[in-house]
Amino acid sequence: MEHTVLQLVFAIGFGIAAGGVVKGVAGIGLPLVAVPIMTLAVDVPTAVSLMIFPILASNVWQAVRGGRWRKAVRRFWPLLVAQPVATVAGVAVLANANQRLLIGVLGVIVVLFVAAMQFMPAWEVPPSRERLLSPLAGLVSGFLGGLASFLGLPIAMYLLALRLDKDDFIATVGVTFTSGGLVLMLALMGFGLFGAQLWLWSALAVPAVFIGMKLGEILRHRMDTQAFRKVVLAVLFLVGLNLVRKGLMG
Repeated sequence: MEHTVLQLVFAIGFGIAAGGVVKGVAGIGLPLVAVPIMTLAVDVPTAVSLMIFPILASNVWQAVRGGRWRKAVRRFWPLLVAQPVATVAGVAVLANANQRLLIGVLGVIVVLFVAAMQFMPAWEVPPSRERLLSPLAGLVSGFLGGLASFLGLPIAMYLLALRLDKDDFIATVGVTFTSGGLVLMLALMGFGLFGAQLWLWSALAVPAVFIGMKLGEILRHRMDTQAFRKVVLAVLFLVGLNLVRKGLMG
């Protein structure tokens, strides 16, 4: 039993720290890396629930650090309004779906994200389309957030397409992920997926994400960004394929 607990602690700590490293380098990617690693030891709903406090803590810090969070709220309020509705829908699917199906879907999402990052040509959203696309980005983000805590995939792509400068990008990511994380927490509690025991485990995992983020910041200054990006995408691709295999074969 002790060995099993140690394996569990290692999988959670390593998964969240690894996600923190990627977030420290790129400003995003915490759940995308952490959740698939944690599913090696726990089921998908548990992995998603364990992400709550690391997501909130890291993104509150990220949002307030640059002091631009108010500007982000004023500009992207349509996204913030649309996000919660879809988050609840995503958690409803998470709570009721077959576990093998969830693992397979998780793997497909990871593989598609890697493909999009590797092969999708750069595209730009003109300011005239922003009010139309912001709620759509919020809906997609919310649903993937509720389903797998992947709040950041559509938002990051959308913000990159808006050509935000670095500081505005980081602040907006922090605000939208914090808002989404709070809604995700309430939705998970409402569906009975985030009880007192998981509160404790999630809170204890917070130091791991900050350790990972600090290492990521060091790497960002010392390692070639493109080389790091290729390594991360390659690892994610293999992880995604493994999840698809588990979903199909058990």
